[in-house]
This record gives sequence, C-alpha cells and structure tokens, in this order.
Amino acid sequence: MASDLPTLPQIDRSDDFELFTLSDGRGLAFMEWGDPGGFPAFYFHGTPSSRLEGAFADAAARREGFRLIATDRPGFGRSGFQPGRRFADWPQDIYALADHLGLTDFGVVGHSGAGPHLFACGAFMEPARLKFIGALGPWAPLVAPEIWASLSLLDRFYAGLARRLPWSLRVAFAPLGWGARYWPDLFFKVMAASVSTADKAALRNPAFREHFGRMERVAFRQGSRGPAQEALMAYRPWGFDVAAVQVPVHVWLGEEDVFVPNAMGQYLERTLPDVEFRLVPKKGHFNIENWADILAACRRRIVVVS
Repeated sequence: MASDLPTLPQIDRSDDFELFTLSDGRGLAFMEWGDPGGFPAFYFHGTPSSRLEGAFADAAARREGFRLIATDRPGFGRSGFQPGRRFADWPQDIYALADHLGLTDFGVVGHSGAGPHLFACGAFMEPARLKFIGALGPWAPLVAPEIWASLSLLDRFYAGLARRLPWSLRVAFAPLGWGARYWPDLFFKVMAASVSTADKAALRNPAFREHFGRMERVAFRQGSRGPAQEALMAYRPWGFDVAAVQVPVHVWLGEEDVFVPNAMGQYLERTLPDVEFRLVPKKGHFNIENWADILAACRRRIVVVS
C-alpha cells in the first residue's frame, strides 16, 4: 500500500553529483545516500532511471548502516556514453570508482534493470572485495521458454526489435524519454494503466510520484541513446552465465510485478549458487519498502574484524 512506503527525502537533489573520470576519458557520475559512515554498497538503478533512485533505499540504508553510492550508468544522467558497451565492462567501472574512493571491500545492490549489472559484478569481481548482492525485482536473462512466455506484451515487442531490428530500439525508446522530460502527466498515466494494483497505489503517493518523475527526467538528460543501448543488451544474450556469480545474493520480488515476471525470479532461484529468494505476496514492481528486508539480509553478510 502507498502508506507502507518509506519516507523519501524532501529536497530535490537532481543536480547533486560528483564526476569521476575513467581511464578511457568517460565521466562516471555518482552521489551518496544512506549512512555516510556505513559499510559501502554501490546502488545500481533500473532501466531507464538514474542515480536519484538511491533515495528509495535511503531510509533503510541509514537504519542498517550502509553508505549507498548511487551511479548513473553510461549514457544515463551525467555519465558519458560508452560505444559498444557490454555488461562485462561494468565491473571494471565499479572497481575503478571503488579504488578512487579508497574502498577495499563493498557490496552492490539495485532494482529491476540493475539485474544484469549486479550479476556481472558477482561473476567477474573477486569475492575478496565484493561481499554480497542485494536485488529488488531484478531483470533476468531471456534464456528459458517460460520466461519468454511470461513477458509483458511491451517487453515482447522490445525484445523482438532487439533481436531482429536492433537499430530501431532507440526510435522506440524516444517517446518514453520525451514523455518523462516534457509531459510527465501522460508518462504517469500510461504507466499507471499497465501496472498492478499494488503499484497503482505507489504511483498515487505524491512523494513517490514526485521523486520518480525527477529520476526519470535525469535518466533521459542525454536523450534515449543510453537507455536504448542498455535495453538492447538486456534483451539479447548477456555474454556471461548467471550461474558464475560467486557471492551471496538476496532477491526480493513482488508477486504482482508485471515488469519482472515470477518466472524470472524462479529462474534466478534455481540458477544462482548462493541465493535467498523471496516472492512477496500482494507486492508489485515498486515495493521499495522491501529495501529494509534486503539490506538487513545483506548486513548479515558483513564480517566485522575487531
């Protein structure tokens, strides 16, 4: 229910970011949420979204003692576009940012379209540094017939474009970005028509809706090229096996999520080597109140050395 949503920051932080320059000259934008003195965890946003999404986990991070470092991925918000990007490239960006911040070990957490990036970190990063993955409704690879069968009509349409007419995906994403930036009322009306009852309640919450609108406007600051590139990657083979993830994973998925179907969660439950999977009744895609449970589970993975 909307009343279950955590308290969201009241200040507009749309222009709040730091820019770290990577070795190839790209800028990687990030900002911080949660407890400044807490255990570091990088927050990965959905697709399309931005670093502002970290606000949804801010209260839970403060309570559980996590310093959340929320990034804009390449082509989103203030981060530079990366031609030819692969999911396997993302862990290297995070390693570079972690080294820049002086972090020896850390976790990664994220929502929805963060899934491929979270699991890429789990597959390619050293367990000596990466301690856990926390995921809220994460997107899974389209590798099983039951996953394809459970996709929404819109996702089937996009997936078909990605596999047959990849150049057209940016054209398909352009109206979404235009609506988010210039006609938010229409953007929310279209979204509300396609989500579950639980998510309709979230979209009626003024604080949630206001912040959601901000993070989507920031997401499309550079246009639709970045989001379309990432969608293309998500709908096609990922280039790595989810079974290769080497660290503990905690997944919460709303039973009524229309964007990430139950079949994706069930695939992750049987494929990830070390996973805690929770299918949450009467919850949808925007069950951000579950960040309290996810971060509490991640907290138990941190070994304190005295």
